Amino acid sequence: MYRENSKITSMHLSKKALVYIRQSTTRQVYENNESTLRQYALKDKLLALGWPAERIIIIDQDLGKSGAESKERSGFQGLVGDVSNNLIGAVACIECSRLSRNSADWSRLTQFCAFTNTLLIDADGIYDPNDFNDRLLLGLKATMSEAELHFLQARMRGGLMNKAKRGELKCPIPIGYIYDGDSAVKDPDAEIRNAVEMLFDIFRRVGSAFGVVERFKHKGYKFPYKIGKGFRKGEVEWINLELSHVLNILHNPYYAGVYSYGKTQLIWTPDGKRSRAVPREDWHAFIKDHHAPYISFDEFEANERILNENNTHRKSPDKKTSAREGPALIQGLVWCGICGHRMTVQYNNRAGQQIPIYVCQKTSVNCAEKVCQTVPGQAVDGKISEQLLMRLTPEVVSQAVSVQKELEKRQGETLNYYQMRVDKCRYEAELARRRFMQVDPDNRLVALELESSWNMKLRALDKARDEYDHEIEKLERETVLQDHSLLDNLAQRFPEVFRSDTVSWKDKKRMVRYLIEDVTLVRAKRNILIQIRYKGHTTQSITIDAPKLNYEGWTTSPEVIDVIDKSAESMSAEEIAPLLNKLGFRSGKDLTFTPNIVKRLMYAHSIPNLKERYLDRGYITCEVKAAALGITPSGLMHRVRYGRYNGEYVRVNSKNECVFLLGNDSEVSHG
Repeated sequence: MYRENSKITSMHLSKKALVYIRQSTTRQVYENNESTLRQYALKDKLLALGWPAERIIIIDQDLGKSGAESKERSGFQGLVGDVSNNLIGAVACIECSRLSRNSADWSRLTQFCAFTNTLLIDADGIYDPNDFNDRLLLGLKATMSEAELHFLQARMRGGLMNKAKRGELKCPIPIGYIYDGDSAVKDPDAEIRNAVEMLFDIFRRVGSAFGVVERFKHKGYKFPYKIGKGFRKGEVEWINLELSHVLNILHNPYYAGVYSYGKTQLIWTPDGKRSRAVPREDWHAFIKDHHAPYISFDEFEANERILNENNTHRKSPDKKTSAREGPALIQGLVWCGICGHRMTVQYNNRAGQQIPIYVCQKTSVNCAEKVCQTVPGQAVDGKISEQLLMRLTPEVVSQAVSVQKELEKRQGETLNYYQMRVDKCRYEAELARRRFMQVDPDNRLVALELESSWNMKLRALDKARDEYDHEIEKLERETVLQDHSLLDNLAQRFPEVFRSDTVSWKDKKRMVRYLIEDVTLVRAKRNILIQIRYKGHTTQSITIDAPKLNYEGWTTSPEVIDVIDKSAESMSAEEIAPLLNKLGFRSGKDLTFTPNIVKRLMYAHSIPNLKERYLDRGYITCEVKAAALGITPSGLMHRVRYGRYNGEYVRVNSKNECVFLLGNDSEVSHG
């Protein structure tokens, strides 16, 4: 003891002494009281070593925090700061693992202690970091402390992983399932099961997560949500369905009977440990047929592909896109037959109608090159529709109709949902009534509360009954209005139905995707090559005539050009335009003629105007004539305007521009 006490000098005693107290978890703080008391008792040891009570500071802000890292330990950070500022004479803790279980943090602290000549004190002795033997012993203790944490975690992690690989580790279970002992079973509440099954059924029909949310909102359905924390933990609350809920359920393999563990794993980053999603092949456990599924695993895989295609924020432009709004029938399925890239869709608005154009622009966007090719969409979509209708024979359509009639029997799902709501509200109202009837009437506070609860349950029951009655009336109206004879004739009327405006473009695109894998387009000068790859990998090549370009459709008739050519012998463009309109002619764009249109046509067809024709006959311009007369052009035009020019001239346009016949100065009157 004398040798240890000899390390303490008056310099150490003149500074403050710190007692650092820490427990790893909140549970240890409440249950391991003896350990906490032992750490607080270190103050008595410092008093015995010579530090006065007013210079002993206890740091206990880190109770309930792990020593694996210093980032979340404000007490330890303040301790290191005081030591580095040379304010501390000694740091006391019950053992070095209380200060840190991380070698980097421990080494940093001992370095600062060595620089500032600060002692470290624990239950076994006093250590001077400047002494080699003490520093060696402190290093060994720190290494053992860190290794101890590693061994504890490895043993616990090993047991947990073995249990997870057997599918026996209990994890938070998704809505629609509960634990029955150690086994996962479907929730016994039929209303919850019905809601989950309805979600998957609607997704099968609409093919998008947003469509599921939209259908739930339109129908007024609620979805169960299990509260995960708080005093209501484990209770089920019925809420409005949101997109995040649908995506979480559709992406969760648990509903396909798969037990999985390790979808997200901790990795080291510059900011410390972070949780990251990992590929399925790196999951710790993936056990099929583990429990009763809501959907098959094949359907889960198909749902994953659909959701991936629906993702508009995709990184790869070559990924197949989902069926979306707009009249482009094969949007998302088109490949360029020249460069092999995916073709996108653009729309031109023409007379209030959207005209699709398939464009290969990947190299244009990425490399600032020219657009590879553009293909008019109307002609291609029309040919694709024609081929599909040829393949959809009456026999094939009749089979689809029989399936549709079977699906109509499922219309009772809506009624079943509201019936369950009524049954549940009736049970809760009856339960509230029994509680109210059993209460002591003299206990008025409790009676009032139970009566209020009963009234609330009765109002919920009335609302559920009203919703149920409304759905029955709606279903009856639809049944009356529905003409089942249309289904019987659908095989013959399918082309008419497919081309009908009542069928949305989105639904038409879904029909196409059930039959076609992709389409490759190559545009030549006068034709378009369409290569179709159907489901089942059969192919078909079709060549169609390319529609005329816009400017080709705007060509003015040769008869109009002939009239303009003949009329230009003696008439200006301003005079020719009314003549053409009087004769009943129209421009290439089906417009009435104006002087500007006539001038553009004359320029395009190299038709000389009136001025050029007179110049060819020997007439001269105003500028040349004025120079010959020795006056300015404006002076010449002034004399023409006031009748003081006696020579021959011709006005050639509406701007009063004139051309003059060659002559002498006597042509000008000087009177």
